[in-house]
This record gives sequence, C-alpha cells and structure tokens, in this order.
Amino acid sequence: MKRLIKNLFQRITFKIPDAVLKGFTDTFHNSINIEWTKTGKVYEALFYENELEKIARFDKKGKLIEIRTNIAPNSITGKVKSAAVSIGEVMNVIEIKRSDEILYEIIVRENPVKRILLLFNEQAELLTKKVL
Repeated sequence: MKRLIKNLFQRITFKIPDAVLKGFTDTFHNSINIEWTKTGKVYEALFYENELEKIARFDKKGKLIEIRTNIAPNSITGKVKSAAVSIGEVMNVIEIKRSDEILYEIIVRENPVKRILLLFNEQAELLTKKVL
C-alpha cells in the first residue's frame, strides 16, 4: 500500500530532448499551459492554442507524429456528422491529424447510460466502434 501511495504522488521527471522542444516551438507558436509526458519513445505535449485543447505527439528526433484537437461537437459536418448522429448523440469530438490523414474520434451517447467510442476517417468510414 505504501508503494502505491508513493507511486501516485511521486513526480517522475524526464528530460525532453532539444529536438522535441524545437519541433514543438517551431510548430505551435501560440501555445500556453504546456504539460509534457512520455510514453515509451513518444513525447506528448498537452497544451492550449487559440482556446483549443490539443495534444501533440513527437518522436525523439522532434518529428511531429500527430496532433489531437478537442473540438466542439457541432464543429463536425457532412458525412462524418451524419454517420455519428445515426449511432447516437455526439458528446465529444477529437480531430486527429497525421501526416497523410485526418481521423475523428467521437464519443456518442446511445441512451442515458451507454457511451460508444467511434473512429471515423475523413470519408466517414467507421474504423472502430467500442462500447465504453
């Protein structure tokens, strides 16, 4: 039990490579409230830019892997919106930009207690459906 408590409150520190910091600052000029985490070999910056919450993921050489942006549910339009609404009420939307694609991670409410995580590509093809 003591070990669990110690792990919960102990802050793990790590050094962010200069290349990662440069990649971040070169890309995100108006970012505020930046928090860094590291998972495996991937560095993540959670921050706000233009009043939007974002997560940027970088490799150790500073190459941007993807950007996740928390957008308003009414921001999605067209086929993606229609596909999501056909499954349930849209509760949350994350736009995921990678070098060659844009994906939409959407949480819908099917009924008062059932939530479903959906992943669509730009063409509104459902890639993943998972009950939460």
